[in-house]
Amino acid sequence: MAQLIRGIHSLELFELLSAPLVAMIQADAQAARATVEFIEAVGFVAPEPGAGEDREPGRLRMAHFRYQKLDENNDLKEFVVSVPLLALVPIPSLQIKQARVSLLARITDVAAEKPAAEPAAPAGGIPARRLRIFAKPVASSGAKGREVRASFDLEVQISLGQADLPAGMEKVFNVLDQAIRERKSGAEP
Repeated sequence: MAQLIRGIHSLELFELLSAPLVAMIQADAQAARATVEFIEAVGFVAPEPGAGEDREPGRLRMAHFRYQKLDENNDLKEFVVSVPLLALVPIPSLQIKQARVSLLARITDVAAEKPAAEPAAPAGGIPARRLRIFAKPVASSGAKGREVRASFDLEVQISLGQADLPAGMEKVFNVLDQAIRERKSGAEP
């Protein structure tokens, strides 16, 4: 369970900057899971109860249509076409196409981190050191120099778009096209 932090404390700057990025990655992952759930629910017949994860591949859910047309003898006959349902419906698949994050932060501390063992100086003769920068969000509506504790703003602008078609789905759609069948009504499927 996550620990709830009351009030805003100083965090390392990378934590402040990475939080909205991690949230966007988690949102993309959740959208991908929703797409998979949609494909499973709409595109396939539910497995038999008690079947484990190592079950046989699912059967496609098919839509069947009846229509009349002239057959090979030029007689008007009824035909049935079976089409995989996934080939008929748009599969919802969104991804973040562009994002803009705006955050105001006040630097509260800077700490130079000394390495545990003194490494050899690089070619330029200046030893490397890592600076740790601590900051806390600043209310964008408060006056400069005046701390506002009630509200902190994080502006995130996200542009969504239809996810690019993965190579595997392109192959699946080709297979779905091949699964479309037409037969005379009353003939064996």
